Amino acid sequence: MNVKSAYIHIPFCYRICTYCDFNKYFIDKQPVDEYLDALISEMQVKNNRDLETMYVGGGTPTALNMRQLEKLLRAINQTFTISGEFSFEAN
Repeated sequence: MNVKSAYIHIPFCYRICTYCDFNKYFIDKQPVDEYLDALISEMQVKNNRDLETMYVGGGTPTALNMRQLEKLLRAINQTFTISGEFSFEAN
């Protein structure tokens, strides 16, 4: 069985938790828009557009502002067909 899945990492946080081992950066003064632009460009060149699962994690993906969240979710929706689970970590 060849399950096609994708993980999108949003490495930004409003608070750095000492227990978290994931790649993360305090969001203040980070190039968040540039990161999203690069992420979206990379998503668009990938050939695996039909996915069974998609997970968006971090860091804290909900540290993105509303405009950034809309941009990311719109790009995911326009780039991929997700037939199964879509998970978005919310803290």
